[in-house]
Amino acid sequence: MADAAVSMALQTLYDLLVEEGKFLVNVSNQVEEVKRELNTMHCFLKDADNWPDRYNSETVRNWVAELKDLACDAEDVLEKYAIKVTSRREGKNLKKVVKRFTCIFSECLSVHEVGNEIEAIRTRMANLTRRLENIVKADSSAAAADDNQRQLRQTYAHQVEEHFVGMQDDIGRLVSLAVSDGRANRVISICGMGGLGKTTLARKIYKHEDVERVFQARAWVCLTQQFETKAVLQRILKQLDSSARNQELMEMDENELVVQLYYVQMTKKCLVVIDDIWTLDHWDILRPAFPVVEGSCKVLLTTRNEQIAAEECVYKLGYLTEDQCWELLQKIALPQASVREVTHESKELEDIGRDLIHKCGRLPLAISVIGGILREKQSVGEWKKVKANFDKRVQYGDGTEKERRVAQVLDLSYNALPYHLKPCFLYLGIYSEDEEIDAEKVLLQWMAEGMISSEMQGTEETLRDVAQLYLSELASRCMVQVKVLDYPSLHKRFESCRLHDLMRDLCLTKAKEEGFLENMDFYFPKDYCSSTIKTRRLAIHFQGDVGDDFNGIEKLTNLRCLYIDNKLKYPEVCDIGYHNLVSNLDKFKSLRVLILVTCDLREGIIPSDIGYKLIHLRYLGFRDCLLDELPLSITNFPCLQTLELEIYHGSHTKIPNVLYKMRRLKHLFLQYVQPYEEQLYGEYLRLDGLNELETFDKFKTIYYDPSDIPKLTNLRYFKALIINESSLSVLVNHISDSKTKLCETILNIANCDFGSEEGSALLRKMLVSPSLARVLIDGRICRLPSCEPDDRLCPSLVDLTLCFSVIENDPMEILERLPMLKKLRLLDQAFVGSKMVCHASGFPQLRYLLLAGLPHLEEWKVEEGAMPNLSTIVIFNCGRLKMIPNGLRFITSLQKLQIVSMPKEFEDRLQKVDGEQGEDYDKVSHISSILFGGEFDYETWLNYK
Repeated sequence: MADAAVSMALQTLYDLLVEEGKFLVNVSNQVEEVKRELNTMHCFLKDADNWPDRYNSETVRNWVAELKDLACDAEDVLEKYAIKVTSRREGKNLKKVVKRFTCIFSECLSVHEVGNEIEAIRTRMANLTRRLENIVKADSSAAAADDNQRQLRQTYAHQVEEHFVGMQDDIGRLVSLAVSDGRANRVISICGMGGLGKTTLARKIYKHEDVERVFQARAWVCLTQQFETKAVLQRILKQLDSSARNQELMEMDENELVVQLYYVQMTKKCLVVIDDIWTLDHWDILRPAFPVVEGSCKVLLTTRNEQIAAEECVYKLGYLTEDQCWELLQKIALPQASVREVTHESKELEDIGRDLIHKCGRLPLAISVIGGILREKQSVGEWKKVKANFDKRVQYGDGTEKERRVAQVLDLSYNALPYHLKPCFLYLGIYSEDEEIDAEKVLLQWMAEGMISSEMQGTEETLRDVAQLYLSELASRCMVQVKVLDYPSLHKRFESCRLHDLMRDLCLTKAKEEGFLENMDFYFPKDYCSSTIKTRRLAIHFQGDVGDDFNGIEKLTNLRCLYIDNKLKYPEVCDIGYHNLVSNLDKFKSLRVLILVTCDLREGIIPSDIGYKLIHLRYLGFRDCLLDELPLSITNFPCLQTLELEIYHGSHTKIPNVLYKMRRLKHLFLQYVQPYEEQLYGEYLRLDGLNELETFDKFKTIYYDPSDIPKLTNLRYFKALIINESSLSVLVNHISDSKTKLCETILNIANCDFGSEEGSALLRKMLVSPSLARVLIDGRICRLPSCEPDDRLCPSLVDLTLCFSVIENDPMEILERLPMLKKLRLLDQAFVGSKMVCHASGFPQLRYLLLAGLPHLEEWKVEEGAMPNLSTIVIFNCGRLKMIPNGLRFITSLQKLQIVSMPKEFEDRLQKVDGEQGEDYDKVSHISSILFGGEFDYETWLNYK
């Protein structure tokens, strides 16, 4: 991991010497020498990464540990130097320089003393370099570097595929058990060891069309070893009863939740999947909430523990056959295998692959991981190397022979990662078990830590684009599971990512071995070990009061990342141990990343001078926190790139009008930030100085001046809430300008009237904006503007929602020309006419259509050839609609039709009544899932991300 530490130090140097060249034109020769030494070590480490015994050598491990600390120390000193020079050159503001000098260099750190520190770093580097040369001479004969590493952009240009092989018989049997009537098999347990595919199989059952048709409500909950009864019950109840409100659930105690959950399952047929239940005690606690004796509901468990399944309907999951294993390996490692000719080389690859399958114990997870390694190595020679190295890798952990084989494969997968991906993988260890990790945020955290190399940055790319490619590669190597956005754009592909529990075990084991990360979980309190005093990254997960468990953490002054996560649903903590830690955050002077989740930060608990003390900070995140006021010193973070102010919903936060001074800021998140009204008095918070800003989520016209947005010349992602027409006009003029760098724009528009001539012209201009990706319009339109045949409507618009638009002319005539539209929702009198027509060749990319609350709609016509990719239609409360369109029979892609709150006569036309087919039955007989009834939840249907 020292190679990653050196790489990060070099990235900092690159930023200082190139990007900040305007401040460091005449940089010290000593700094240049440090750069050369780091470069030398970096080259050696790239070679050393291929030594077969590198991870077994005590000499190498000791050297790596020393170099890691040295690289981190070097980065700190160099950054201090840069900030000192910057402060001197900004001498026009003498008071600011004096303040900076006093706070940053409070220990009499003058330029001369910085030079002494750099000289000491150089001496240490020279000694380590000499030792490294001796190591290379002794060990370089044992291995050759792999020069055939395929380029990331060539290999990962397409969407990451979910690989699934076999288990068809398992799916059939389990679906049959799930949908069967009677009191038998009320609880079904899928049992097997980790990595066997239990969760994958359960997900196939959960999403099966027969299961969707039979059960009126379904819920999926994944347990962790840190079992929380109340939270689990709340999550299940929320999914089964969409009318249940969060506040009501929060106020219920466990007994009330059990009673309510039992009642809901007695009123409708439900399926509940409990994934990865660990102990019999956990099931004994949850069991009273499920009517397993009476009622008609089913519970599906996945578990490694056969004791849990002993008294229920047990389904023991078997291993894949050898042929199925080879099919899975081919899908991952040889994605083009189906079009390859059978050659001597391909036969040899198959022989090697089948041998590796045997070594993996025919476990899907292990095979997937091996496939991820082999995907980068397409020649017979490279596959032979993987096979030869397999038995040389470190084995860790105890357990059965199968478990040891999985551990061996996972270890191999980590060692086979390119050096630039290892720190990114280990970094995911800061998150808790089974957590869905916000993909966008983790990319920015990698950047803040210097883990993303600018050497891979293309001419038109940002570092964030490179970070997204890193995540793609980790996913394609099966190290990380990613959730791709429903409708990804070139700018943004992933919604979230997570680690399989075995992969997380590997992540935490390696992170601790290499001194990269410590993850403290106060569900199982333990004394903090003094031997970790040089820990560079610390994640703290706790729930409520912690007492004195936080004692000693303030001594970890070398921390570069501090992640504090309170698992309580409401951020109210009065514990003195927590208070002492947060009030001393300014002591962690080496921090690059500081994130607090669901924390109570009121009453001035954050040090007021934090902006002067944490001079290296690049990422500051407040997620679901209570915060009275943002410290005024926030403007003084000299390196801050990302500010995440996602305040607890409903909380008010006083924001000083200094955001515009944060000139290095690149990414700004302001979810739910609501300044006090008395703070503003009609005055906007200024943004005009944020010249480097690339991400702005979420702009609100009530707080910020729209005329500042065109001044943000580097803006690439923009999400805004607009509540007046004058602001909308300014913003539409900007986003419709083809000269901007905007890649993705999301607008939520309310209280704007497009019914006037000026409003119609503005709407027409918006509909040709090149970066517009998602739009919600809640307001009067009356008539959609006409467009000329050669008008190029929004080429990026994938998601459109219209509410209360009272459109009189048929909206489909215009909307069907949107070339990339994939999701369309017409809600609550969006259309007040009586007839709609979807013409042939219209809506070429549409996947999802929702028609809700259109009381005047009587006739809907769909021509053959319209909506050729449509998969889901939902019709809700359109009481006058007489029948389903005849043209639906031509849409072969259609998989789901849901009818909610429609007249009985309408529903009867679509189904068999007393054995006789309804009049429209043949129009929809090809649709695999037709659902009648259910509850309509606007939050679920809008799902506006």
